[in-house]
Amino acid sequence: MALRAKRTLEIMHEWGYAPTLQALADDLLGGAVTVPTLLLSVSNSDDVVVEDGFAFLRTHRSLLEKSRRRVETHRSLNGSARTIAEGFARELTLACPLVECVGLSGSVASGGFESRDDIDINLFVLDGAKYFVYAVALLLGLRVAIRHRQSRGLRKLICINVVWTRSQCDPFVRQDSSLAFELLHCRTILGGACFQRVIRANPWIDDFFPQLRETPVLDLPQPSPNSVGRIVLWIGRHERLLRSLEQSARLLTKAAYSLSHWLRRGDPTAMERLRFLQRVKYPYEVFQD
Repeated sequence: MALRAKRTLEIMHEWGYAPTLQALADDLLGGAVTVPTLLLSVSNSDDVVVEDGFAFLRTHRSLLEKSRRRVETHRSLNGSARTIAEGFARELTLACPLVECVGLSGSVASGGFESRDDIDINLFVLDGAKYFVYAVALLLGLRVAIRHRQSRGLRKLICINVVWTRSQCDPFVRQDSSLAFELLHCRTILGGACFQRVIRANPWIDDFFPQLRETPVLDLPQPSPNSVGRIVLWIGRHERLLRSLEQSARLLTKAAYSLSHWLRRGDPTAMERLRFLQRVKYPYEVFQD
């Protein structure tokens, strides 16, 4: 089990944090264990260090202070972040019922949210609608930022982490521990039945995190489409029209995506983070298809 703990910590450290003992026990490769069982297994490890209720590899002690601070801020800020995410999810599915599932990801889902963090969102959508949905999500995300500008400043709040289509998930082409870990940390807001269908279609996940299959899926009721959503449903039933809008949406969102990263080209930390995300998400990062 010490080897499982070490490998799990390697994945978590790659994402930039040291977990609490409870988080490591819950998210352990090969299945969850109790904290006492975890402590017993790593007590004689030369690699795994336990300190102040956190676990980390001896080579990554520098993550401890940052992770401790993030856990503390998460307790006070996570509620408001989740409320914002739930409001965004409702607005998105009302206006764009081509979305089948909305899930929280990133620091809000993993327990380390800070005020300056984006609220990361994973989307599962119908085939042929990826960039159309992405464009709608970006526009609604902008509206969320404007709505909360007084309390959080005028900055991006909602980050669309990844958009998966049905065919990409049934099953996933990539079948490794990193993708399984991403799914383990996807907390559904809407569309829990869709997420459960994705997990059933990918039994390979059990080789890494069998606890994911046992995790209860809690989500809000799926709202009925509003007037805009009914138009979007009509578009979705007309393949040629949807394909045309999808192509246009890809061009527009690609331009916005490229501009946002060009504006941050002088920030080496941001550029390093971008390269990391493109690597770990491949081939599912939004413009890698």
